[in-house]
Amino acid sequence: MDRHADLLEVKDLRVRFGTPQGRVEAVRDVSFSVGEGETVALVGESGCGKSVTALSVMRLLDTAAEPDGAVLFRGRDLLKCSAAEMRAVRGRDIAMVFQDPMTSLDPLYTVGEQIGEALRAHEPVSRRQARSRAIDLLREVRLPDAERLVRAYPHELSGGQRQRVMIAIALACEPALLVADEPTTALDVTVEAEILQLLRRLQEKYRMALLLITHDMGVVAEMADRLVVMYAGRIVEQGRPGQAFADARHPYTQALFRSIPQPGTDRDRPLPAIPGAVPRLQEMPDGCRFHPRCPHAEDRCRTAEPPLLDLGGGRRSRCWLREPVLVETGGENA
Repeated sequence: MDRHADLLEVKDLRVRFGTPQGRVEAVRDVSFSVGEGETVALVGESGCGKSVTALSVMRLLDTAAEPDGAVLFRGRDLLKCSAAEMRAVRGRDIAMVFQDPMTSLDPLYTVGEQIGEALRAHEPVSRRQARSRAIDLLREVRLPDAERLVRAYPHELSGGQRQRVMIAIALACEPALLVADEPTTALDVTVEAEILQLLRRLQEKYRMALLLITHDMGVVAEMADRLVVMYAGRIVEQGRPGQAFADARHPYTQALFRSIPQPGTDRDRPLPAIPGAVPRLQEMPDGCRFHPRCPHAEDRCRTAEPPLLDLGGGRRSRCWLREPVLVETGGENA
């Protein structure tokens, strides 16, 4: 897929949180872009900063967060917008689908009321018009018997149905960018495949860009035009999924790919696991943040953090084991 004009540009994003033990940094110098109609996957284990990055784009972090840098949507810095300006952007221009729809849907309101609320927040429509549009959207996300479901409450639906309702709410105003934070994690394999197929179809129909937050490299292979791999709050690799699957350049990305079952995998043998765990924010190691878990770490990795290195062809890696040209000045834009 050819690169389209950038819709979203995240530049040198840093996010700190105040804690009783002092300020900690959850995201550091994160830069990437999402083109018009493009799918970019933000990948990594839990605790790597993916969701904090997504919530920064949406300006949904709590008051303890201290974001810095720039989040440009069509050239407008969302980090500088007022609360009222952001309310106008959310849902209309950028929408978000969360991991667990049961915690996002209000149990006291029907499905139709919640879809209608999203629509009426941005468009001058009556309740009757909003209800009619809600039925159309339920059909759009392939939910049967939409006239009945529009009167249903969230607890009356299955997990897959609730996730489709969340997608319908996100699509209500036909946003240019959809942020999907682990949208299939709580679903079984069959329903996951249906949701991914639905997202692809709707993305093509509405010409949306998609920022997909996931730890599932199988989802990346199926959905993404580009991937951005995060570890311990830092970007460690960027490129196209095909390139990375064939020749991942950072040891962390290599380890993530090894965890995917391959055709012919012996079912009686456990998949390779990455030893250790993502470091806590208060306990970041010196040097490369991945070195305590890396089988290739050398002395330099333990004392100096590598910069993001340009490998050519739009690929970048934060690893001392590679010696190409350094990218930087003024950020690490994808």
